[in-house]
Amino acid sequence: MVSLSEVHKSNALISTSLPPHFVSVFVGGTSGIGESTLKAFASHAIQPKIYILGRNRTSAERIIEECENLGPEGHQGEAEVIFLQADLSSMKAVTGICEDIKRREGREGKINLLFLSTGTPSFDRSLTPEGLHALLATAYYDRTLIIHLLAPLLLNASKSDSKLARVVSVAGGCEEGVIDRSDFAALKISFAAIRGHITTLTTLTLETLAASLGPDSNVTFIHANPGLVRTPYQDRIAGALGVFARGLMWAKKLTGETIGIEESGERHLYLLTSARYAPGGVPIQNGTSPAKTTTGVCINETHKCRAVYSVDKAGEAAGENVVSLLTKYREEGLVEIVWAWLKGEYDRVGVEVA
Repeated sequence: MVSLSEVHKSNALISTSLPPHFVSVFVGGTSGIGESTLKAFASHAIQPKIYILGRNRTSAERIIEECENLGPEGHQGEAEVIFLQADLSSMKAVTGICEDIKRREGREGKINLLFLSTGTPSFDRSLTPEGLHALLATAYYDRTLIIHLLAPLLLNASKSDSKLARVVSVAGGCEEGVIDRSDFAALKISFAAIRGHITTLTTLTLETLAASLGPDSNVTFIHANPGLVRTPYQDRIAGALGVFARGLMWAKKLTGETIGIEESGERHLYLLTSARYAPGGVPIQNGTSPAKTTTGVCINETHKCRAVYSVDKAGEAAGENVVSLLTKYREEGLVEIVWAWLKGEYDRVGVEVA
């Protein structure tokens, strides 16, 4: 387990280990884990440029105001925070907002950190206006499309002096399970099986995205598991399921099993910036070993690689059971099958994915 003290020590080195003017994009950064991680980043980075993508302008304006008091000593309030408003459940809106970012950053622009934590508590199999499963629209479809569209800027960052270009998608890392090959869209799958299904879809798709950047890519992909964190997400779950979710969170808090929102932000910032999830990042401390990728291969700064990690709430990489499952699916060609299905879904809603 990565201890909280180790997390704090690493994050405290961001201002001296990483150069100023890092560019980051927080997808779903107007509340919860996205907001707490954004604030942690603004507290430790020197003169960062931060994009917030989301729907809630009021929350975004509050966060921008609060960031005016954040920053390392001597650099408080120097973060440039830009809010771009969009309904991220719409793939056409996602395409438009990514094009906006690319225009703003220019052809030679870069994105060092891409953090994705969007989510819609829709468990009734409802569809978006584009005909996508609403639950997956902001937990899978939008995230994949954003990573794909912003990949050129991530690649530019990976070739810069800092060599840090990283994607962190917050969902169900280390909880990969059986995929229902007859129902990739998860419109019929049982409630009990849906988490493992979506989690595996996500990890396999991250592997596809990593591979698409080429064998010499230095972009890191992390599928993170936040653990039990009390956020506004639970408040948006309707009906009896919402009551159950909030009650469970309250009970788990009493037993000390939950993670505070500020600790969650610091831990996710560690995932975004520590060299434990190489390549790039704040040098790891003595006694800390590099994490393992989903292929089970331990990597370090000397290797050019396609780095994809699935990590749990403590920052530890997936165990042998998950690695074996992903290996099995990889050998069966499921990575390619899932990508072909996903491209078909994007084509159906009028979004082109190469």
